[in-house]
Amino acid sequence: MKEYKVIIWDFNGTLIDDINAALASVNDMLLRRNLPIINYEQYASFVDTPIIKFYEHIFDDLYSMDFNVIAEEFNKGYERHLPQKAVMANAHEVLEYFNSKGKLQTVISATHIDKVNKRLAEFGLTGYFDKILAHNNLIAEDKTHLAVGYFKEKGIAPSEAVVIGDCVADFKMAGTLGCDCILTTQGHQSRKEFEETTATIIDSLIELKNIIA
Repeated sequence: MKEYKVIIWDFNGTLIDDINAALASVNDMLLRRNLPIINYEQYASFVDTPIIKFYEHIFDDLYSMDFNVIAEEFNKGYERHLPQKAVMANAHEVLEYFNSKGKLQTVISATHIDKVNKRLAEFGLTGYFDKILAHNNLIAEDKTHLAVGYFKEKGIAPSEAVVIGDCVADFKMAGTLGCDCILTTQGHQSRKEFEETTATIIDSLIELKNIIA
């Protein structure tokens, strides 16, 4: 076990169980254009940052399209497919556990900050976090600079923090920041994609109680 002062949580696919909503929305977009739908394995292999790289895999004419329209279309479908109770299994228990141990917990997300705050409130998660780090647009930009600003504000060394996410991009962000990283297989990418990383890999958030002191 290793001790950290700060736990930086990714949102989508880590705290929120939304992979089915995201995949369904993407497939809706493909069906509207008479294109073949994709399965989870394809989706997981396509996921990238910035998100426009994902769409390069599924739309041959992407750069003739208005990306803001694409982002809006995806988000409408996502909202339609997202279950009312989409909190990841064991999330409440683990968040409560780390709060009881005096950890600073922060959410970092490429999702629009209004949407993150809305979901946190809906799912009863708001009270666990020191700060919410997110963008004010829908285009899923890189989020590394948000964490850099947070560390400066709090006077925290990156070595005192761990990033918990569900994508290779979270591992890369942690590396850029100088943090350790833990990746869960419950989200938008699978163990197969994680083979290229040196992150600790878990299959359930409950495992974190035996990893973080």
